[in-house]
Amino acid sequence: MILVCGGAIAGVYFYKISGGNSPAVLSSYLPLGEGALVYIDVDALRRSGVLDLIAGKKAAEELEYQSFVDETKFDYRDDLDAVAALFKNEQVFMTLRGRFNWKSLMAYAAHHGGSCQNGFCVVAGSKPDRKISFYPIKPDLMALAVSRDGWAAFQIARKSGRLPIVPPAQPLWAVLTGPALKNVSGLPAGTQSFASSLETADRMVFTVGERDDHFELAVDVTCENSDKASTLLNQLQSTTDTLRRWLEREHKQPNPADVSGPLSAGSFRRDDRQVFGAWPVQRSFIEAMAGGSDR
Repeated sequence: MILVCGGAIAGVYFYKISGGNSPAVLSSYLPLGEGALVYIDVDALRRSGVLDLIAGKKAAEELEYQSFVDETKFDYRDDLDAVAALFKNEQVFMTLRGRFNWKSLMAYAAHHGGSCQNGFCVVAGSKPDRKISFYPIKPDLMALAVSRDGWAAFQIARKSGRLPIVPPAQPLWAVLTGPALKNVSGLPAGTQSFASSLETADRMVFTVGERDDHFELAVDVTCENSDKASTLLNQLQSTTDTLRRWLEREHKQPNPADVSGPLSAGSFRRDDRQVFGAWPVQRSFIEAMAGGSDR
């Protein structure tokens, strides 16, 4: 479940906002503020076939996850529909919409050294200093937190706060500030220079969606003023040109199956204090990042 939230990088169909299941409503339960907010329409990924591409075949699932599914009666492939996640101060807060067997989930927590009281459960995470807490907001809506604080899920509750943006139409998007990128670890080789160019931005909105015969990763960066926007535009263009020249010097062609493909094909423009960027992402790149659909 957490793997899907953190690792999914594709989507194909535009999301139509509808009532209480909208991205804005799911996000409204989270303690919005500093941090990175990510939304994934898992149902759209499932219907498009991209979820299977990312996750691999069911037969290849690790035994530990298969055991989890057997005990909880919950499999994100079939039962998870949408996720809004906030990464904040080394904590993760989520609202998950789907079909949950609450009795089985609570029994799983109790059987694995955790505890539940009045529907609120706490169980040890994958690291010694991490605890997973969760509870049902509604029958089809879960509040879940990963934190040193075993009561962190209590911070997930319906609030009157609103998103700082109009939710993008794409099924996968993220909103974050430049400083949030400074703490990102494990970026693919070759992407650090692009991330560093964005560190001084006021706000960034990333989206992934379908465009013609490929996917497109796009970013909308809001800078403090037009001068800083011009500087950012020049940095992004310069970094892309440097990569292209390096590939030419090494007599290499951009490979659509690794980062050299998307990054060397980036295009950028500026409108006042906003900078827009777009990178084409081929299916082969998603397959390579996922380890292949037959893993």
